[in-house]
Amino acid sequence: MADADEAEMPRGNVIEEDVDLSDEAQDFRFLSALSSQDAKIPKRGEKDFEPHATSLQSNTLAASRQAMHNALAFQRSHAPKTHTLATFHPKSNMAYCYAPRGPLFARMGSTFSAADDPLGNDERRGQRLWLLPEEVLYLLERGTVDVRWPSEVDYEEGLPMSLQAGYAMFIGGSGGLTFERFSVYSALKRQGYTVLRAPTWDGPGPPAGAEDRTPSSAQQGLFELGLSRWWRTLFWTAQEESTDYGEPLLQPGLYRNYSEIYRRLALVPFHDTPAITPNIAPSATDPAFRITYHLYKPGNTTFKKTLPGPPDFRVAVIDGRETLMPTLSQLSALLDTTPYDPPKDAQQLYPKLKQGYRNVILAVVDQGVTSYMRVSDAVFGREKLYDRAVSGRGGKGGRGGRGGGRGGRGRGK
Repeated sequence: MADADEAEMPRGNVIEEDVDLSDEAQDFRFLSALSSQDAKIPKRGEKDFEPHATSLQSNTLAASRQAMHNALAFQRSHAPKTHTLATFHPKSNMAYCYAPRGPLFARMGSTFSAADDPLGNDERRGQRLWLLPEEVLYLLERGTVDVRWPSEVDYEEGLPMSLQAGYAMFIGGSGGLTFERFSVYSALKRQGYTVLRAPTWDGPGPPAGAEDRTPSSAQQGLFELGLSRWWRTLFWTAQEESTDYGEPLLQPGLYRNYSEIYRRLALVPFHDTPAITPNIAPSATDPAFRITYHLYKPGNTTFKKTLPGPPDFRVAVIDGRETLMPTLSQLSALLDTTPYDPPKDAQQLYPKLKQGYRNVILAVVDQGVTSYMRVSDAVFGREKLYDRAVSGRGGKGGRGGRGGGRGGRGRGK
């Protein structure tokens, strides 16, 4: 109702440049003049007329709508060289094909073992490639596969499945595929990424290994961190630095650098991921905040379907209309399902903080519009700004080579 009320609000002095042409009635009559040889995506232009409620305008709008429907109802055809026939399997909500053609199948589909194959261990099991619901629907949209309904007679092709029927069968079923998940999948596939389902597709997934799991939830981590800091303050700090906090932190004296000064001022405990005890069971994740896909870059040469390896990105698909802002416990539980991935020591400061020690990408879908944002478990306290080496400006070609400073006219020594 809020969106409808906002649309009906009067708006005065509307600037022409701010008008969204997608809200206007477009003229699609040019689609009738296009042929298969010169079919190109037209550029959006200005409106040809203003509404004046005449028969001429009504007939023009009717002809435009009819041209749009005719373009959408155009019959698609498959080239014989790239034609791949797939059969829908209702019990598993998947589809299978034999001898697929095209480069897309090199990173899509899988061959099941005799125990996991829904059709059993027959003579064609090794030749059968199974496609997940999102893979079938994506290939069906592209026209790469021709999906058929299962036939009651063996060795006969069933009836063709339309795209509308594909949406009805594969989205919202028992496989866990939603419109938000499919929209993110199809968008990433069009950009060239290799997209695979994560182990947490329909559940919390297996716990991270002890060698990978350092933090648990943020509350437990901060409690343990505060306890360890308090223990170190009583013993380690008193023995190593012999600092008496009853006196001034900076004693009168000569300090030749700022590092020693800042080090004495660092008293507030900070969140340190590697310092948390690793043998804590991961907390249960919220179903709305779970890693959905594993992403591999287009140029990844080490990817194999049988052994994909660690992904380049981990994406959690979130419905922006049904989900509220995540809490600290929800984000902490989500990050617990990611492996420990510290940044490289030679990496610069800001990319290192952006990557963090655990990170995940949130794909928030709001009625078809997807926004991506990265959430990372960064440790700001480990990056000592005062310990960074600052490059000097003197020497040959430097700014301070003449005069030793601003305004100097002689040569500095």
